[in-house]
Amino acid sequence: MAAASAHGFVLNISANTSQYNILTQAQSVGYDNSAGAKIIVNVASGVTVSGTSTYAMQTGALHADTTLTINITGSVDGYTGANGGTDAVGAVGGDAIYWETDTGGIGIYTINLTGNLRGGGGGGGGGGHAGVRATYYIDDKGIGSCIAPTYTGSNGSTGSAGAFGAVGATGANGTYGGGSSSCINTSIGSGRVGGAAGYALRENGRTIILNNDGGTVAGTVG
Repeated sequence: MAAASAHGFVLNISANTSQYNILTQAQSVGYDNSAGAKIIVNVASGVTVSGTSTYAMQTGALHADTTLTINITGSVDGYTGANGGTDAVGAVGGDAIYWETDTGGIGIYTINLTGNLRGGGGGGGGGGHAGVRATYYIDDKGIGSCIAPTYTGSNGSTGSAGAFGAVGATGANGTYGGGSSSCINTSIGSGRVGGAAGYALRENGRTIILNNDGGTVAGTVG
């Protein structure tokens, strides 16, 4: 629910939502981005603002003279990055809040936190690719050699996705089978690393006052 008042534009988030754009929501209740104003965003207790493919919450390019205050008693959570496939790294987790206000003005930016502000965990690293081993063969002259690989083993398992603010786990190496133990095993892939965590608050060079009054911050602020 959003409303304009003598104190500015108040945006109340009272139900779960995703990918919340403050500029878009403020404009829907009459905010004019050609001049500065005051915007207050309230995330209610028990409510989660989440991301699915981009930031859970972003400011939008608010006018540089706009003062923005975000009060979080619920949760703002970035999304967990996708697990990597075979031989692929895990994807980076999503940011919880992404700041992109215009710069050079007199706007003051504040977050008052009693709830949760958490970057998304990185996706698990992919398992190593399957191993290949040749078959040992003795020809009619009694000469032994390893002929072309005939069997591909199983891929390694994908690593676990990270928790909020944590990186994903590394996947297991691939295995191999068949062939002959006297022949060299080739092409065992190493498990890839998990993805990096998303930011709890990506400031992008802005100065933001974060008042943490017993809340939880998971992930980088900066």
